[in-house]
Amino acid sequence: MLEGIGLPTELTALIRDDASAISEILLQLLPSTARLQLRLEAFGKYGCTKWHQDNYVARAFVTYNGPGTDYADDSNVDFWELQNCGNAEHVLKDPSKIKSVAAGDILLIKGLTFPRGPAGLVHKSPQVRHYPDGRIMHRLCLKVDVLM
Repeated sequence: MLEGIGLPTELTALIRDDASAISEILLQLLPSTARLQLRLEAFGKYGCTKWHQDNYVARAFVTYNGPGTDYADDSNVDFWELQNCGNAEHVLKDPSKIKSVAAGDILLIKGLTFPRGPAGLVHKSPQVRHYPDGRIMHRLCLKVDVLM
């Protein structure tokens, strides 16, 4: 998965170790899992910048550089607005209560098809950030999706 893409050896080893450990934990937490899908993605200008819920069972997400994923508690979400209009300025009741994870943190997200309890964490990519010279800062992210 990681050979030949030009990443430093230490980072490649870290990503490989994270992918393996996260996969093992997800399979223990959700033993009826049919399969896992692993992806390593670089995000820059284009990411999931609108508040949304994903249509999968669960996802573990690790950002290796730059800001991590933004998310909101259900109590801070206007679900009618999210599901019907999607106007980002109106989805959150109080934007000052946005939460986020840092680089290196592992975020486990329940998706809309999670088998029990509340499901579908409302989240989005953080705002695009730029270097002082104007270039876009890219984020390198590992996604491990649980598929049924």
